[in-house]
Amino acid sequence: MRRLTYSSNPMSPGARFFFSYIFPYPFVIIGAVVAFLGIRNLDRAKDSVNWPTAEGKIVSSSVRESMGRDSKTYHADIAYEFSVADAVHSGNRISFGDYGTSNPSHARGIVERYPEGLVVTVYYMPDRPKECVLELGITKQARFVPIFGSLCFVVGCVMAIGIPLCFRLASSREQKSKSSELSKRQKRLLVLFGLPYSFVIVGGLVAVWGAYGLIIQQGKVFIRVE
Repeated sequence: MRRLTYSSNPMSPGARFFFSYIFPYPFVIIGAVVAFLGIRNLDRAKDSVNWPTAEGKIVSSSVRESMGRDSKTYHADIAYEFSVADAVHSGNRISFGDYGTSNPSHARGIVERYPEGLVVTVYYMPDRPKECVLELGITKQARFVPIFGSLCFVVGCVMAIGIPLCFRLASSREQKSKSSELSKRQKRLLVLFGLPYSFVIVGGLVAVWGAYGLIIQQGKVFIRVE
């Protein structure tokens, strides 16, 4: 019977450089941006309960479909107008934390709640009326965004520190395997960063893909830097 053997080929220097100094930083950058914008929107959601109000009117109301790779996402596309100090302003945000789903019932429910022509109360930021909402308070989605961004940021930082350390310890292990054993401290670090290495990479990829989906599909929450 043929005996199976296992051999480990070392990673190339180029691959080590990529995973050590390039791969982690999109997580750090995207996580920081998402966390910052999420916290900013969360803060505005808290302040919105004290915003002044104006009478407005729904000028359009429909369900918008966005095609993804494998499925559709449905958004409530609501537009309204209101006047402040004889100036007409427009808005399309229902609440802080608007989101789209693969189930159209959520978007349809919002459209039914805000049909075209409906007179509504608009809450607006006093010094910036373009920042406005129809519904006050903090939603679950508004809480989720900064948490998700912070997790993505932390994952990136852990990888930025842990992956180079893991490579250095692995190289040290290879060099010392023929002459001596690793110190207890090195063994602990290898266990800490080596064993969950593949899990962190896969989890990080999922985090970046999720952040990308949130930014693209929920632009109303994020892309508001005017």
